[in-house]
Amino acid sequence: MKIGSLCTGYGGLDLAVETFFSAETIWCAEFDKYASQVIEQRFAIPNYGDIKLIDWAILPQIDILTAGYPCQPFSNAGQRKGTDDSRHIWPHIQKAIGILRPQIVVMENVRGHITLGFKEVLQGLTEIGYDAKWRIVRASDAGAPHRRERLFIIAEPTDTNRERSNLGKQVQEWNQGQSQLEFGSLGESITTDTNRTGLQGTWNASRNVTNVCIGDTNDEYKSYNRQMSGIRRRFTSRREMHLQTPPNPLDNNKLNPKFVEYMMGLPAGWVTDLPLSRSQQLKMLGNGVVPQQAELALELLTGLSTGGDNEL
Repeated sequence: MKIGSLCTGYGGLDLAVETFFSAETIWCAEFDKYASQVIEQRFAIPNYGDIKLIDWAILPQIDILTAGYPCQPFSNAGQRKGTDDSRHIWPHIQKAIGILRPQIVVMENVRGHITLGFKEVLQGLTEIGYDAKWRIVRASDAGAPHRRERLFIIAEPTDTNRERSNLGKQVQEWNQGQSQLEFGSLGESITTDTNRTGLQGTWNASRNVTNVCIGDTNDEYKSYNRQMSGIRRRFTSRREMHLQTPPNPLDNNKLNPKFVEYMMGLPAGWVTDLPLSRSQQLKMLGNGVVPQQAELALELLTGLSTGGDNEL
């Protein structure tokens, strides 16, 4: 399976999606020059730059589209201007999905997005014929030594009768029938009001129905054995993450980027071995995705499991 990546950053979300779906990232769209250096060194794929300027119709075909789009418009740490923020680029991502028509879309953002700007995302997905499922997952749920709550979204075309690829057999566990996606044993309430979005939920475009669950995200979930193959880039498994010896948090009495890299669950040196300044590294790491956290979110959202061990 082939992945196209938007707003890639250092590629944390893509590491998880590659591992989970045994897929390969073949192109990205990242305009930040420092993140682009990481992509060049770690992925060695074409980078199409600013998503506002891309002609999506001429890009190579993909099966999965990822997007860890900017969180600043929605973050509780910012001014929360939402759709009025100049960094709000969801309409461009919506356009990309509508033209590329991937089988699966995986997106990530901050928890604050649930209460600001997320209904526009659901409405946008509806307009282009996609169902969605979302969940808040903490980095600490995946073994990281910090909380870092994030919203993860997975979407697929509304027409569930379409011809499926090899992924179809795996995806059918979370694509329950023609009407809507369901959580099964999890508590649910149904509403047609997209202003009400909970910590986890589903959205069905054709029926205009939202299922939301207001509550925590530590529910037990069903695991499935999956054989992983073809993984090009590996990160520490959740099973072993807590066994690592962390680098010194301080370097010359300043926050050590290597320590932050460890906190983000990345392979040692993924960012810090590159010729970037300390401030550039810290900014990139602070905006990135913890791969183990994203992997867990995919397990919870699909009902499939890697068992928390992504190393061959």
